[in-house]
Amino acid sequence: MITFHNAQYPLSKYLTVTIPDLQLHDFSLVVLLGQNGSGKSAVARALSGELELSAGEAPQNIRTELVSFEKQQALFEADYEFRNSDILTAEEEQGILVKQLFSEADLKTLNEAIVAFGIAHLLERPIRTLSGGEGRKVLLVKALSSMPDLLVLDTPFDALDVESRKSLLEVIEYIHRNYKVPIVLIVNRPDEIPEDIEALGLISHLTITQLGPRKEIEATPEAQALLFCTALPNVELPPTPQQFALLALKDKTIVDLKDINITYDRPIFTHLNFKVEQGEHWQIVGPNGAGKSTLLSLITGDNPLVYANDVTVFGMKRGSGESIWEVKRYYGVVSGQLHLDYRVSAPVINVILSGLYDSIGLYQQPKGDELRIARQWLHLIGLDQKEQTSFKALSFGQQRLLLIARAMIKNPPLLILDEPLQGLDATARALVKAFLSYIMKNGHTSVLFVSHHAEDAPDGITNRLTFVPKGTNFEIVQERLAAPQAEAQA
Repeated sequence: MITFHNAQYPLSKYLTVTIPDLQLHDFSLVVLLGQNGSGKSAVARALSGELELSAGEAPQNIRTELVSFEKQQALFEADYEFRNSDILTAEEEQGILVKQLFSEADLKTLNEAIVAFGIAHLLERPIRTLSGGEGRKVLLVKALSSMPDLLVLDTPFDALDVESRKSLLEVIEYIHRNYKVPIVLIVNRPDEIPEDIEALGLISHLTITQLGPRKEIEATPEAQALLFCTALPNVELPPTPQQFALLALKDKTIVDLKDINITYDRPIFTHLNFKVEQGEHWQIVGPNGAGKSTLLSLITGDNPLVYANDVTVFGMKRGSGESIWEVKRYYGVVSGQLHLDYRVSAPVINVILSGLYDSIGLYQQPKGDELRIARQWLHLIGLDQKEQTSFKALSFGQQRLLLIARAMIKNPPLLILDEPLQGLDATARALVKAFLSYIMKNGHTSVLFVSHHAEDAPDGITNRLTFVPKGTNFEIVQERLAAPQAEAQA
């Protein structure tokens, strides 16, 4: 039995994580919920032994493993550092391979789990090529290699498509049945809660405030607010900074991709034609690995193959001598990759201001009305009291909200949103959907929106591009919707 009783873990001089009472046996599966900024990740770190106990009772000398976005980010950062070493062989230039995360003994011991999790084919792959779901499964197998006494999973379902969520849930249930290891699972959505759980708990102000049977806790007003928020708040967005207010497009066609052909280990696009006109709002739908992020990377110019194809954005043909900064002025972007890349320890106010300069970090003094408008955005997303707080000190959900505001602050002609609601609680998701509905109704901004949750799509969607599975590949279907709507299949 693993027991926590009035366990306290100082985060700083004024902040302490508290776990009042929690008992876990071999087959325990406990789920925890909390608002963005409530301390979910801090509680996860305390449970996994990453924080130092200052008072109360907590297990000592047990093996714990934490699987989280931060762990996945650390893995990518280690790979980035490795690939940027001065001297690398041709083989090493591809980066760290999945199999290199394990010893030979681990690969033999964990073979059953590797097969059950469906990752055997990933062992020879560089870790930087893994999708979100693939990375999560690899981290779970790696966690099992230490034969942990406690496994803590911090929002593992974020950014996964329907099938990947189902697959990962089956993996978690497999671990629960076969490894006799207690699991604490932290989630953001009701459909991420497994059927067979021992208890449901709520986190608020760095403390597990309620813990009990699922039906009993789900019926509380606090849990209802965390799980379900259907009413969108009324919002009015801050004004456009003066330097962007007169930013006009020369062409009504914002994006024009002609006869695009891209192949990696399989054909991604074959003779693809795709246009986005001013006033259109596209939802892009498809499973993990279909090519959604590749499509967006062609538009942003982050994919080197953009120069081998016929791509025109904002009236500028890629590869014709255009400045990347000139192109970046016209769009705002939110994606998992941007979140991973935003490694700087900048204060919150600088992060949102950096959206005006398209930089990671702020390297210029804000001008004119920029600081005032940035503060209005911080107030709107509830971070006005954290203006000077380090970006890295925020919770994942707070970071995501800030990056969304960063993308929107200049009111660009195009918003590119790749899983923007990842890591957000129900209230924050409703707030962002209200932002988007306002923009679609009142602004000049077109939106490209990707989400694996049908209910996330904002009102105002006019077009849909769907990656439809066809054999071992995908057929791309484009359609104009009869009326703006927010219904789609993930």
